Formats: sequence, C-alpha cells, structure tokens
Amino acid sequence: MRAVALATAAAALLAGCNGGGEDEEAAPGTTATRTVTVQETAPAGTTPAPDRTGTLADAVERVLPSVVTVRTSSFGGGEGEATGVVLRRDGLILTNNHVVEGTTGVTISFNDEIHTTPLEADVIGTAPERDLAVIRVDADDLVPVELARSSALRLGDLVIAIGFPANLGGGPTVTAGIVSGLDRTIEGPNGDLTGLLQTDAAINPGNSGGPLVDRSGRLVGINTAGIRSSDTENIGFAIAIDEALPVIAEISDARVETEAWLGISFSSVDSESAAVQLGLDASTRGAAVTEVYPGGPGAKADLQVGDLIIAADDVPIRNANGLANLIAEREVGDELDLELIDSRGPRLVTVTLAKRTPGGVP
Repeated sequence: MRAVALATAAAALLAGCNGGGEDEEAAPGTTATRTVTVQETAPAGTTPAPDRTGTLADAVERVLPSVVTVRTSSFGGGEGEATGVVLRRDGLILTNNHVVEGTTGVTISFNDEIHTTPLEADVIGTAPERDLAVIRVDADDLVPVELARSSALRLGDLVIAIGFPANLGGGPTVTAGIVSGLDRTIEGPNGDLTGLLQTDAAINPGNSGGPLVDRSGRLVGINTAGIRSSDTENIGFAIAIDEALPVIAEISDARVETEAWLGISFSSVDSESAAVQLGLDASTRGAAVTEVYPGGPGAKADLQVGDLIIAADDVPIRNANGLANLIAEREVGDELDLELIDSRGPRLVTVTLAKRTPGGVP
C-alpha cells in the first residue's frame, strides 16, 4: 500500500544515470561518523594559504572524500553514471534506487587519495518507494560523510549539491543554492516521494544519489530529481536525511541513527486523495503499515498490513516521517502505544521496540 499525495504540478524527472538503459556545533541527536579535517598548514618556505574557515570551498573539501562515482551496466550494453555517498568506513554507500534498478553490474570510483582503482559493488538493499539503495564495496578504510539533521533546516539556508552530471569527466561538479522549500511531494516511478527538500542548487542527470550538504559539509539530503520544463528552472529535490535514515536501517545493517525497531515498513497518508483511496474520512492522516516483518515487534503486537497509525504515545502522527522521527528518539525495550484505524475500527496496541538485526529482519 502506498500513500497517494498531490504531486507538484510540473512534471518531475529523476536526475537519473547518464546514458543509463553552517560551521556550527552538531544539533542534538546528530550522528557524526567522522569529520574530515581541512589541512590549513602550508609547507615550509611557502606563503600560507588564506584562512578559508567557513567558506563553501571548505565545506566541499570536507565532504569530497565521501562522494563517489557510481557506474552501472545493464543488459544490452547499457551504461550509466551517477553519484553516491559513503555512509560507513566498512564499505557501505548510499545512492538512489533508480540508479541501480535493473542493472547487472555496479562499480564505484573514489575521490579520496587512497582508493585509486574502482571497486565492484554489491547492492545489498533497496527501497523503491523511497528511491533509496544501499550498496557495499570490499573496503574498511573509507571516509564516511558527517550527518546533520534536515529537520533543522530553514527556508533560505545555504546548501551545496555535489555529483557527476552529464558525463563531463575530470571530477565532480559542485553547485550551490538555498533551501527553496520543505516537505515537498513529487511523483516518482514507484509512487509519490514525500517529505522532500526543494533547492535551487542545480541538480542534473548524473547527480542522482549524490549529497546535498549544509555550509559545514554535513549531509542533509540525497539528490534525487530535478524538474525539466520550459516553464520552470532551478527546481531540484533531495530526500531529507532524517526521512532516509530509518529506511536505510531497514534495508541494510547500517547503524546510522538508532537500533530501536518497530518491525514494520510504513508510508504516508498525508493527503485527502490518499485517505479517500483507503476508504477513510478525507481529513484522516497517518502512517499506513505496508509490511509486517515476521517475528518482529509489530508482528508480536498483531499489527497488520493496512493498519493506519494515527498517534503514538498520544503524539499525533500525520505522515511516515513523523512516525520515523518519533521512533528515532526511543531506545530498545521502550514501549510504544499506537492508536490505529483499520477495517476492525479504532484500536490501541502496545509495541515493545526491539533491537534491529542485520538486514532489518529477524
């Protein structure tokens, strides 16, 4: 089951594969896996470089070692090039689902000073409905990106997009802009993409899966789509990292934010059309259960596909992002009281959050 929301009026085009077939203290709860320190000391006998602390160039320099090129091959000789971002030292990389969907091979090239040879990658998990994919290479010394909270972003905040558009070669392309909109919904190939960040930083084919970072070089979003229309320009979208983290944890063994696990997959019912489609009152909002993992906390509490979660611990749930954020604040063993609507009518269940296991499934 997938929420149906009002998509943006202009047609959205995923920033797909080319040719393919604030310097500030991290906000509470931020997961900072590693900070890349910029070398400011000049060699002896040379003129010291100017102090560029806090510049856009500094932010780019910090994040570049975590940005990778994702090259794909598919049946019939098709090839594509897109972007990814390193999540963990041990080879875990994030990109878009539409980058790897239908491919027969994936190769990763790096921007650090260590890995000069491309490495083959395995796709270890995908979430087509969120346009996210996690891939892995055989390495244990990668430079993970530092994470920020996308929920802290405000309209007008500066952001930077990095990627490999248009097969230009010669390294990554960097564009900068502002946060132009929050919580946008656009139509994707596998259903509506909700909770997106809108930016005027240029996002073009090949930017898919690449990072959108703040002025400190911390990841706030995953670039996914740009609008191509004769009537619009400089409208691009990124998957907010707060929205992405629970999904990443579901499809991989990434411990990116929390180990607490509800044992279900869920999607937003955040529009009149989505509610009506489910036979609900048009004003109803919540998170619809789309999958219940056998043996998980949700299954033990008798959650079922089709249940609509409208509140958790008396906190109203308006969409999937609201539920994901609430779970992210909890610990393993915490009890969560869920208010549900289903074919049997309103009911209240208590779920004990469990420890997430590799792959997200017991």
